Amino acid sequence: MSGAVLGLFIDATLIGVALIVSALPGVASRLNHRWIMTTATVGLVAILAAMVVLGYLEGQLKAS
Repeated sequence: MSGAVLGLFIDATLIGVALIVSALPGVASRLNHRWIMTTATVGLVAILAAMVVLGYLEGQLKAS
């Protein structure tokens, strides 16, 4: 469970950084939003899944 929470914190931070970068002048006009949305979704899900696995492994290590 702690891995999922950590993954969500990382995802929220990355979304915030993306919003700040997209607000910069000239950046939004050069972005292809379909590819960014697909890449961001895959990336955020991968980060969340990795943190869940790491949290599970940490729990198993503590239990043994």
